[in-house]
Amino acid sequence: MRWLDPEFILLAALIGLAIGYKLLVVGPLKRGGLRFPLAHRLVGVEPSLRVRLIWLPDLVRLALLVLLVLGLMRPQWGIEHETVNRQGIDIMLALDVSGSMAAEDFKPNRLKAAQSITERFINGIRDHRLGLVVFAGLALTQCPLTMDYGVVTELLRRSDLRMIRADGTAIGDALINAVYKFKKSPGEKRDQVVILLTDGENNSGVVDPLEAAKVAAERGIRVYTIGVGSVEGAPVPVDTPMGRQYARNPDGSLMIPKIDEQLLKDIAYVTQGRYFRATDNTTLESIYETISKLEKGKIDVGRTVQYAERAEWFLLPAFALLAIELFLRGRIFARVF
Repeated sequence: MRWLDPEFILLAALIGLAIGYKLLVVGPLKRGGLRFPLAHRLVGVEPSLRVRLIWLPDLVRLALLVLLVLGLMRPQWGIEHETVNRQGIDIMLALDVSGSMAAEDFKPNRLKAAQSITERFINGIRDHRLGLVVFAGLALTQCPLTMDYGVVTELLRRSDLRMIRADGTAIGDALINAVYKFKKSPGEKRDQVVILLTDGENNSGVVDPLEAAKVAAERGIRVYTIGVGSVEGAPVPVDTPMGRQYARNPDGSLMIPKIDEQLLKDIAYVTQGRYFRATDNTTLESIYETISKLEKGKIDVGRTVQYAERAEWFLLPAFALLAIELFLRGRIFARVF
């Protein structure tokens, strides 16, 4: 509670002096002997109710003066509000869509599993800006940073193994592409994160992955790398005019893609991120849950009080008491005063 015009408390002091003057000076002067020759006949006569309540109008006036002063002091009070300011983070998703992501050690295959689990990750976040880069032999920006999660989800679903004809795994190109998509407004302090998911080793592109990682580190961008693939690996199915077959090495043996785990660990280390190994759908989902816990953004809690003018709570009763006093003095106690 607060008072906007506390100086009106001086008016209360003046009223107090006036009341004191009336009680101590004027009052005794009015008390005189009653000149009534038959005063002895009044002995034992009970005073009427009006006489006994002769003080009531003065009490009503005192109350209305107190309320009037309080109203003139303009009291204010209000409700305390808690303001929660959430500042999300910027996340660029870098998804491998090379041919090896068709391997079926994940169900139904690596790419479909990654898309489904990434979509659930998107559905569980809030206040973050998301973007999407896909890569194979080169990197493409599917979606710049946005808070329209529906758009990101739809573009994620449309990503497939045939959208980039250049086969291979350009990890460095994908990372630098994601890094350059981050922008900060003046005074903005949003954290920035890249989640890079791949099942292979860097064998395409023009940018060295560790050089891209250094650029990310210089900009304060953390990179979480996820290596996808079962421990024993899996052959890569290929659709041909003769039906489904499996990719083979030049010597005729089955091609089993290998994850360059050391490279992914180094990228995470340079950028102060973390490396995760996903060996099946369940571990990949738990990895995303871990990242969600690590990257929650910032929450600032502030409290404000919204004040409202409350003078009418005192002035309206004061005017009501004024009407009551006028009624009492004009009707009930008219012959007493």
